[in-house]
Amino acid sequence: MSKTVPVRIPAIQGLRAVAALMVVAAHIKIALEIELLRIPIPDLPLSPFPLVAGVDVFFVVSGFVMAHASDRLFGRPGAWKLFLWRRLARIVPLYWLITLALLALMVAIRSPVLEQTTPWQIAASFLFVPTLNPDGFPVPLLDVGWTLNYEMAFYVVFALFIAWRRSVALAATAGALVLLVALHPLLAVQGTALRFWSDPIVLEFLGGIVLHALVRGGLVLSPWTRVLMVGAAFAVLATCPALDVPWRWLQWGVPAMLLVGAAVCGPVSFGQWRPVIERAGDISYALYLVHFFAIRAVAQIARRQEWDASLPFLVLFSAAVVGLALVLSWLLHTAFERPAMRWLRRFEPARPTQAVPIS
Repeated sequence: MSKTVPVRIPAIQGLRAVAALMVVAAHIKIALEIELLRIPIPDLPLSPFPLVAGVDVFFVVSGFVMAHASDRLFGRPGAWKLFLWRRLARIVPLYWLITLALLALMVAIRSPVLEQTTPWQIAASFLFVPTLNPDGFPVPLLDVGWTLNYEMAFYVVFALFIAWRRSVALAATAGALVLLVALHPLLAVQGTALRFWSDPIVLEFLGGIVLHALVRGGLVLSPWTRVLMVGAAFAVLATCPALDVPWRWLQWGVPAMLLVGAAVCGPVSFGQWRPVIERAGDISYALYLVHFFAIRAVAQIARRQEWDASLPFLVLFSAAVVGLALVLSWLLHTAFERPAMRWLRRFEPARPTQAVPIS
């Protein structure tokens, strides 16, 4: 089928905003328990709803959007250069800026964690290479950056086949992701990067690709069907608050697919709220990266002012974090992220002009 089905941008933007806010809420909950409720980290109670599943929504959305946004690149030799340059221009500048800010903060406060961090661990944080941190976890300096290590790996796999015609390229990408997952049990724990990239969570990118294929094939669901999909997604998430890591792609990835499917398998009208929804989606990446600083800042105030665990202070803490995080993310998006992307677009490789399908 040669037609191109437009992505429902407001719906995708809305999902990005919701996913980012879910992650922010999850981390606010942890901060409240540590700062105001004084609960030791090992004793933190299980969340009744897995708000961190916002990450899984991000991954499904990413698979869907990459398949759609590459429509004019499939079957064009050299298209991988343009694809990867655009992804780097979108992801790298803001992530590096926030990581540098965190590194500067760690130096300023003489963080004991920094003293235990090797130069390679710092470099790996900027290179999107999974490496064990001082606590023994494969996360970069900026903890939330672990998701970007998956994103970058997915982009590389996607770029390997983008010069092939659409159907073959997407099938090859799917096959590569499945092969990675199949190899996961065979990889030694010491091989941190390969074991990390082969985690079954990468199947969530494949879920987004599958959804795009269905939409491109003309799938349109009724409003009531999509409402039921949303309800089913939240019901499954609510019944799976505990994370069984090997099955995350099923426990949280399938509900994420239902949410994204409900958003893209039919028209979504936001009316006069459309500009707000689109802007919320625009700043979602900055919100995801910077909310850690907002939480730390408000936690410092709470500690100095000796806030207690009463309901007013719990609400005030949460509202202050969300408000500050939104302001910071808007400033970063408008003053740095968007100008940086525009500047980098000047240096992107020339668009391939001739499609040569490779089967």
